[in-house]
Amino acid sequence: MPYKICTYCGKASYSAAESPTVKWLCPFCDKDISHVKGLTTLPKKEVAAEESK
Repeated sequence: MPYKICTYCGKASYSAAESPTVKWLCPFCDKDISHVKGLTTLPKKEVAAEESK
């Protein structure tokens, strides 16, 4: 699931999808964070597999 860390309040904002044509507003401070690089999380199965190595 894509997410961004707000550069204004520092909180994580998650989204079901990322689109360059839609503004990404932080749900905590309502600032536009469209310019912030998006990150993705690993599914829990992959995280557990990485941790067991």
